[in-house]
Amino acid sequence: MTDCEKSPLIFPISRRHWIAQAAAVLVSSYPIPKVFAQSADSVSVGFLSHYPPFSFRDRDGSLKGFDLDVMQRLCTIMGVNLVRVPEGMATLSQKLRAGQIDWIGNQLLATPENRREFDFVRPSYASIQLTSVQHEDDNRDFLSLDDLVGKKLGVLAKTGIEDQARGALGKSVLAYARIEDALKDLAEKKLDVVLEENLIAEYYIERDALPVKVTAPFASPIAVGLAVRKGQRDMQAKLSDAVKTMLSDGSLKAISEKWFGYDVSRSRMGHAMSS
Repeated sequence: MTDCEKSPLIFPISRRHWIAQAAAVLVSSYPIPKVFAQSADSVSVGFLSHYPPFSFRDRDGSLKGFDLDVMQRLCTIMGVNLVRVPEGMATLSQKLRAGQIDWIGNQLLATPENRREFDFVRPSYASIQLTSVQHEDDNRDFLSLDDLVGKKLGVLAKTGIEDQARGALGKSVLAYARIEDALKDLAEKKLDVVLEENLIAEYYIERDALPVKVTAPFASPIAVGLAVRKGQRDMQAKLSDAVKTMLSDGSLKAISEKWFGYDVSRSRMGHAMSS
């Protein structure tokens, strides 16, 4: 993640502090239950400004992404207008604590530190997991860094993943400024494996029609959720109800399929299991 502190993702910490999923064109095509019908108030929701595919600037400068579509749907369910506030992680956290935004639209890791600072909305509508990505013709099993000794491994530069991989594998680790470039080299069989979060890998596989697949997990799924200010029980409850509605009415599934090609709320290891 560009705008966030890049902590290790391997065993079991994420290099990204935020995650969420895919967007859809039918954010307003489902009926709004009366239980959520409120006045036409606006809510300010914070988004990371450079976190593709979850929230990022389009070529015209507009903010788009999976999380934007998900939050638009939640606001539609709740009967409120969405005001987008794009910032970096530190600023978003500060604004949430100060009451300048109502919640953060990218899901936050539910670490003990974050639980002390924020309250989390349940249920979560996705989880993240560090996985290996291999060429679609490659049936080898890579389950740990030990299995990658002597292999060419691609990782995102300046992350905890790079640090841990280099410590174990040395010069066979190739670091990339953009993970999509690593995946393209993998598609051309210049690498044996790429390590990346499952949803981010799925997005680029789907977007670029790459002949690669998500394979074995390198860590357990990481718990995430939307963050609200401590003690903001009313907002926490309304968001929780809206998330449940989004999961049950099919709108999250449609948003997920738009960005990732499958329903990310359902447990699955991605393209490796879709063939």
